[in-house]
Amino acid sequence: MSRKLALLPGLAISVFCSAIMSAEPNARPDDLRLANFQFGPNNRWAFSHIREVIPTANIPHDNRQILPLRSSSTAADDFSVVFQGKNQELGDIAEHQFLDGLLILRNDQIVVERYFGALTPEQPHLMMSVTKSVVGLLAGKLAEQGVIDLSKTVSDYIPALASSGWGPDSLRTLLDMRDGADYTEDYEDMSSTVRLQDCAVGWTDADYCPADGPRGGYEFFPTVGRNEDNLGKFIYKSGSTDVVGWVLEAATGERLARLISAHIWQPMGAEFDANITVDVSGFALGDGGMNATLRDLGRFGLLVLNDGKALGQQVVPQPFIDDIKNHQGDPEWPYGAQQGQAPYYRSFWWGRGNGEGDIRGLGVHGQYLHVAPEAGLVVAFFSSWPRADGDGKTHGWNASYEFAAALIEKFR
Repeated sequence: MSRKLALLPGLAISVFCSAIMSAEPNARPDDLRLANFQFGPNNRWAFSHIREVIPTANIPHDNRQILPLRSSSTAADDFSVVFQGKNQELGDIAEHQFLDGLLILRNDQIVVERYFGALTPEQPHLMMSVTKSVVGLLAGKLAEQGVIDLSKTVSDYIPALASSGWGPDSLRTLLDMRDGADYTEDYEDMSSTVRLQDCAVGWTDADYCPADGPRGGYEFFPTVGRNEDNLGKFIYKSGSTDVVGWVLEAATGERLARLISAHIWQPMGAEFDANITVDVSGFALGDGGMNATLRDLGRFGLLVLNDGKALGQQVVPQPFIDDIKNHQGDPEWPYGAQQGQAPYYRSFWWGRGNGEGDIRGLGVHGQYLHVAPEAGLVVAFFSSWPRADGDGKTHGWNASYEFAAALIEKFR
């Protein structure tokens, strides 16, 4: 056990010990390469060891202000839930859902904390697109401080993007992914924009990468064109988050890692440093490059559950949080919706539209953060699905939604 952890007040040491014992350390895969770290089975190790795969910038926490988490008197080490039509034990679910870690918090109490695969409590895990939700809150805070104006356009802040697909659109439009950029996000199509972006930002050196393509995000994003038909519609585009991150850097003169640390990570009471991947130009991948421990992902969820407050301070403006939780449903929602729900996308968060203010941060390969205000719970889990969107059968987005719903129902 880490001496640092043993001395932290309020930490659930017994939960920590059992969590350590449930992890299964393993060695770096012999065939791990930049071209295959995102895919199974290599991602099981890589997602918990990103700093050994890709360059990163540190996101420091502050040892003087750590939000304590304590073990609930009813903390569950193992349990069963009805999932996929039958009663299943957590260990069995973890295996076929490729879970790396599961954390459930009720306010500052740990209800469940379990680790699997290569993950341990002190290790950061790749958050993928849950990173977007961090950037969304950062933008909201800087807007409230008057550092940025969400009604201004991208080109107002970054002249280099004036002729790009994002140039004429407002920051608010980008935060809701209703911009007019001609950006395609098909993980199975290696010619889609998101896969070519991987080449530019150093997430792959696969054969499909163009030999003379742009190197680094600052070169890549100005090359993305415009599609006016996209304007005003919610179309998921990871690049829109990266452009917002670039705007925040331009408006402040600070790197994105420093901004996240100063405005979110330290004031929310993180227990560990986080980090974010950077490319050869120093561009930080705001759309999915953050790595954090499971507990700190949970603390980030608590920040939202508690209306932007942590450690007695208003970290993120409450009106901005309220707007995310209570936004109206999208009448043209492009995905399926359960009866009685009106889902939406707002400020890089997925709104469930269930009348209880539930919102989610989601990332490919099974990264999941669910804030359930009426239930008073935060559910966080890391995974390593072999494919970006799962297999659509045993594991994937619908399975994750069902699993989280079963957990909330059990522990509410």
